[in-house]
Amino acid sequence: MKIHIEEMLKKDWVQVRTIYGQGLATGIAAFMTTPSRWKDWNAGHLEICRNVARDDSGMVLGWSALAPVADN
Repeated sequence: MKIHIEEMLKKDWVQVRTIYGQGLATGIAAFMTTPSRWKDWNAGHLEICRNVARDDSGMVLGWSALAPVADN
């Protein structure tokens, strides 16, 4: 199986949110317990460097995105 790293598109959000939710369910991924809606997630992450890892069928296997943080 080949894995392709590609820019995340809005249409990927359903699969990304599922993966995000699985991570949150562990209780160690973040302080939240459920993934936010697209509008809120989109507003909280930079528009650049949003990526997904896809298999040959187009299924999203993982994702990454940058979020701003305070520097104080």
